[in-house]
Amino acid sequence: MSRESGSSSGRTYSKCNCKVPLALRKSWTSENPGRRFFTCKFYNPGTNFRGCEFFKWYDQNQCGWQRDVINELVLEKKLLSKELEIVKVENSHLEEQNNRLKEEIELLRMRTTFDDNESDERVTDSYPKKALSTALYVVVVVLCIMALVKVLI
Repeated sequence: MSRESGSSSGRTYSKCNCKVPLALRKSWTSENPGRRFFTCKFYNPGTNFRGCEFFKWYDQNQCGWQRDVINELVLEKKLLSKELEIVKVENSHLEEQNNRLKEEIELLRMRTTFDDNESDERVTDSYPKKALSTALYVVVVVLCIMALVKVLI
């Protein structure tokens, strides 16, 4: 082995058999949860490629109760993460429902306002005049838009 840097049972190492600096990683197996180890820099846990296969524990062996507590905490963290995902989805659905209800309320308010205005106008006999002025306004706006379109083309 090369120069000393990391320790493992009295010996220390800085480079693996590939002559590259060691990587310090964490084990998350149920046998060694959170326990750190030195390994070849080219070790890839995703593909299980181990480079030169250099491996030395950095931490001392854990007691049984330590391992059990860490495993329980890891499991609890996973459960809480799943719960959080579910709550986020539920929250998203509730926000969508809330937005739909807000739109519906606004439509109902507009209908109510329109109905109130309509009944007020009927009572005062000015409804036909109001309708006529609104229709005239719409016609003027449409003609302006048509003129603008012709200019742009």
